[in-house]
Amino acid sequence: MIVSLVKKESSDAMNTKGSKHLIKELNEKLILRTIHENLRIDRASIAKITGLSPATVTKITASLMKQGMIREVGSAESSGGRRPVLLSLNPSFGCFLGIKIGVGYVELVATDFTGKPLERKQCETEENDPKSIVSIIKSCWNSFHIHTKDRLLGIGVAVSGVVDSERGLVKDSFLLKWRDVPIVEMLSKTFHCEALVMNDVDSFAMSHLWLGNARNHSNAVVVTLGVGIGGALIINGKIHTAKGGVGEIGHMTVVQDGALCTCGSRGCLEAEASFAALVRKIANTTTHKGLKELYKSVRQSERSEIEYLRNAKRTDRKAFQRVFDEYAQLVGIALKNIINTLAPDYLLIGGEALEFAEDFLDNAIQFAVKNSFGRLGEGVVFEVDDLNQENWALGSIYKLIDEKLFRVSQK
Repeated sequence: MIVSLVKKESSDAMNTKGSKHLIKELNEKLILRTIHENLRIDRASIAKITGLSPATVTKITASLMKQGMIREVGSAESSGGRRPVLLSLNPSFGCFLGIKIGVGYVELVATDFTGKPLERKQCETEENDPKSIVSIIKSCWNSFHIHTKDRLLGIGVAVSGVVDSERGLVKDSFLLKWRDVPIVEMLSKTFHCEALVMNDVDSFAMSHLWLGNARNHSNAVVVTLGVGIGGALIINGKIHTAKGGVGEIGHMTVVQDGALCTCGSRGCLEAEASFAALVRKIANTTTHKGLKELYKSVRQSERSEIEYLRNAKRTDRKAFQRVFDEYAQLVGIALKNIINTLAPDYLLIGGEALEFAEDFLDNAIQFAVKNSFGRLGEGVVFEVDDLNQENWALGSIYKLIDEKLFRVSQK
């Protein structure tokens, strides 16, 4: 499907007065994508899949091999005559760096040229000042040991909030307290390579489009629950971002005149059901002196809040479950609203809150299905995230690979 779209793009270019350089670039991207999707493939098969002439494929693959982007990796079985030589992307051509900027930490994942993870590190952050964050990212990167470190081809960064990917801006991240931060420019200057930024849940969703079951569904919604609450929308197999802000389900109102949210509104789902809200509600509900005292030392970070929730579950199960029963209903209301508004065929739930899935998730899903309009809820496939934590950052690398290797710039 993806190859056919690129073939159409290449054909359209040939039907215009476009330059030979553009046509050559389109064909190179088409061949690179075909090799990437097939892992190991011979030249004749590339020609058959792409519709390019054997001579064009031979010429372009020779150029790509000379650049070091692809390599020969053995031969396939022959149906008669010489055995066809197989080609693949060269993993050692360079590396990509994916970054997830969270509350209280940054997570870095480096991959080879094919997107395969090589090394991962998480570094704590004490403050959210953008310059300090970039400095910590640089310091964390300096501790990596991958052999292609000196050939950093690009950086993808995933951040919560409203992101303008075209301008490289984090427009509004209420969790980080960032507004109009030119993070792409800052990272490009620091690392001397190109960069892109995307919403962190969009990055998470991109990982599932590449590696998970989301790629098997045309229309899907991704919901993440934890320190923050976010969402991503997949339409016809592509993440829908508009101009940023798509999927901010954490800011749908679920309680009239409820708790004050970081966005300035009241009663948002995130204000009522984020980790910070759950911690606050347990502290107000419990009679356990130790939990009340511990609450005073909780700071706004994933590690601090999740440790309090673990402690509460061990120490005062009754107060913990009372709060999580309410949490299940709030999440269920949100899921119901999503189903009624978007009618997805697939709904993926992820985030740090899955550690406590047994305490709320089944009830939340049952509420959503039971109360959704008509039988809309019955047609939804619900799944929980089964990928690794690093996939929050990896999605930004996959987007970078897609744009850098497989698409011709429209600028």
